[in-house]
Amino acid sequence: MMESLFSRIDSKREDLVSFTQDLVRIPTINPPGEDYTRCAEFLGRRLAKSGFSLLYERAKDTPGDTDRYPRNNVIARFEGK
Repeated sequence: MMESLFSRIDSKREDLVSFTQDLVRIPTINPPGEDYTRCAEFLGRRLAKSGFSLLYERAKDTPGDTDRYPRNNVIARFEGK
């Protein structure tokens, strides 16, 4: 089973590296918490392509959440069989 897992990861290496590079280019500097919305939307697009249903939720009234720097999150759900 582990060999199968590692083989699958190896086959997706380029995509995983590219995805990670694109993700870390989003400057979610904390504090103050820049670009959380952009980061959540980036992750959401990737998850939606894999069949996940999405909900974007702001973590209102949490430390650091402000109108200027909202703490937006993506919640993804994948229905099993």
